[in-house]
Amino acid sequence: MIKWRKYLVDQYLQNLELKLLDKSYNHRFIKDYSFNKEEQSYLDSKFNLSRFMDSETPLIDLMQKGQRDLVNHFLYDSSIMVDPNEEKQDLRLFICFVQHYLSIRLEELSRRYIVFQDGIMRLFFKGYKVKEQDFEFMKQFNAYKDSRQLQYIMLASYALKLADPSLILVMIKNIELMTSLTIIKTGKHIGFYKTTERQILKTRSSSPYQREIINYITKFKKTEFEDIKNKLLEGLRNKHVMIEDKRLRYIINRLI
Repeated sequence: MIKWRKYLVDQYLQNLELKLLDKSYNHRFIKDYSFNKEEQSYLDSKFNLSRFMDSETPLIDLMQKGQRDLVNHFLYDSSIMVDPNEEKQDLRLFICFVQHYLSIRLEELSRRYIVFQDGIMRLFFKGYKVKEQDFEFMKQFNAYKDSRQLQYIMLASYALKLADPSLILVMIKNIELMTSLTIIKTGKHIGFYKTTERQILKTRSSSPYQREIINYITKFKKTEFEDIKNKLLEGLRNKHVMIEDKRLRYIINRLI
């Protein structure tokens, strides 16, 4: 192994262990180094997260201690071997993520949403397997009414239904459209804008989005959204353009 690369592995492990012990560490070394096979083998021989924390569920334990940044690091940036399907009594990592973000102050939800999206996406890309327990957990939020919380609940629920990281990524990239269609379908105020109209009209930057929403309102006779439909029609630059991404079309058909 190249000497300076071995130094990076050693420094990464040294500072990671310090951070796990809540001691002072150099944050510059806690990042993704894209270790090669030789470096990865050396890393595995030197460190095991479960043994270090003396736990079969180290990621859940870290979530319970408020170390979400470390959990995100292990799920995405780290070469440390972890199990995204840990279970501890009634807890799973998906449940931990949703519980945390739906328990924070409402005023903080809008600025933390991107981090939540990223965490859910990383979890599935790491190999998270959906269980009935996850769906049962989400049922407790059916009565929630705050539009900001509903944005989180919508994303989490849809991620469970798709259960495919590549599809979840497409959904997240088109979240404005998915939010607008869900508002129209359910009649609920969802999102971080003060009105559903502002949320839906945000899609005016995309002609395919506009056309999809207009067609949905028309097809399902959502007359309460007729004024919004007319505003979208007024600003529609290309009346014939449609959504061409087959994966997005599948997602809309599957969820909406």
